[in-house]
Amino acid sequence: MTERRYTGLLCGIVLLGLALRIASAQGGLWLDEAWSAELARQAGTPLGVFLNINHDNNHHLNSLWMQFVGFGAPPLLQRALSIVSGTIAIFVAAAIVRPRGPTIALVAALLFAVSPMMVTMGSEARGYAPMALALLTAILLVARWLPGQSGERVRLRLALCFALGALSQMTMVFGCVALVGWVVFTLSARMPRLEAIRRTLWLFAPALLALAAVLTLIFGAAYASPTGFRFGDYKSFEISAFLYAINEMLGYTIGWPVVSLWLIPAALILVALGRRGGATHVALYQFAIVAFPATLALLHAGNPGYPRYYLVAAIGLLLLLSEMIGTMIGRGGWQRALALAGLAAILGGGAWQDADLIHNQRGDPDPAITAMRASAPNGSSVLLDRSTGLAILAAAAAQARYPLQIVRSGCTPTGFLFIDRFKGEGFPSAPLHCGVRWHPIASGRAHGLSGTHWTLYARRP
Repeated sequence: MTERRYTGLLCGIVLLGLALRIASAQGGLWLDEAWSAELARQAGTPLGVFLNINHDNNHHLNSLWMQFVGFGAPPLLQRALSIVSGTIAIFVAAAIVRPRGPTIALVAALLFAVSPMMVTMGSEARGYAPMALALLTAILLVARWLPGQSGERVRLRLALCFALGALSQMTMVFGCVALVGWVVFTLSARMPRLEAIRRTLWLFAPALLALAAVLTLIFGAAYASPTGFRFGDYKSFEISAFLYAINEMLGYTIGWPVVSLWLIPAALILVALGRRGGATHVALYQFAIVAFPATLALLHAGNPGYPRYYLVAAIGLLLLLSEMIGTMIGRGGWQRALALAGLAAILGGGAWQDADLIHNQRGDPDPAITAMRASAPNGSSVLLDRSTGLAILAAAAAQARYPLQIVRSGCTPTGFLFIDRFKGEGFPSAPLHCGVRWHPIASGRAHGLSGTHWTLYARRP
């Protein structure tokens, strides 16, 4: 394959990934996005983002972007940082495995462009896509450094990746641990263990100092705050929630629409067969896919039930699959047939889940504003069932330029009642609130990794 043809195919794949992300970013902000925008607005200034929010929903670089574009900016603009980051990540993923040949690089680009996990994270106003880009860039830098172990600039570039990644999303810390472990184990196969550790520390010293500075800033600000560090929702470790989240992460990474327990052993088998299947960065995949989730389980880390927390493992899995599928295609025969069938299944399942996201838009809350405007064109008031819905409606109303008074609680007379629910929670068909019977007039049900279930009610005559 000529370089010109490779470049053309890669650009086409990247444009496909960009189109999927733009199409998936059309609806109104869902719960976490809306609260990110609300917290950024309350912070007031860029300095306030670092010193005053102190909340797990504050992904600093994303909050700065949302503050810059404004609370009432179109959703596509508020999600632009993630869209751009997620699109560039396709290029970087291909560059990581490009030394193995153009086929493997194009497979990597395809997987990162279409993977529902990457499309979802790359089309919502959160910090996961910028974090993924920082982690992939760091992987690229290390992959280029390892063969010759030369270059001074790579140390400062890694420091920038570690800092920007942690300021994007705190799960970058797990990616940093995987990177350090990867280098130690790789060098230990070439030299004495103590020398390998010394070389690793030399490489990562500025990066670890930068990471420590970011963590000190984040937790130092929280310590100095009267409220400390706050969580939007915190749940203790439960093995069932952990296993469900891991399976959901794996399914959305490879385009498998059904949550199945066999996905975990299948991923472990892939890692075990990685070297035989042609993977070169095996230690990285072992740390990212196996050691990282296993460590969280052993530590009984809180909030284990969110698949997006395991994005580091998803990135490792996609790179592993890229190397294995691309290598098997190059080997020809039955291995090529098996690899092409697997690639087609992953891309087909991913496209199906992407289409569902594009159609559903995370339970788009904008129709709630449309329904209220149809009944009260000049503005209205709405009563909340619980406070979680405040930012959702405030953001949607601001973007639609609709005057809306939001009543958090009590029995103040309002024209509408808004109820939001999480997965597994139901909705009343005709709620009785403050002596008033309500009937539903609009609703949204979210599919996939992110989203908000909601129902808007009007007073029953």
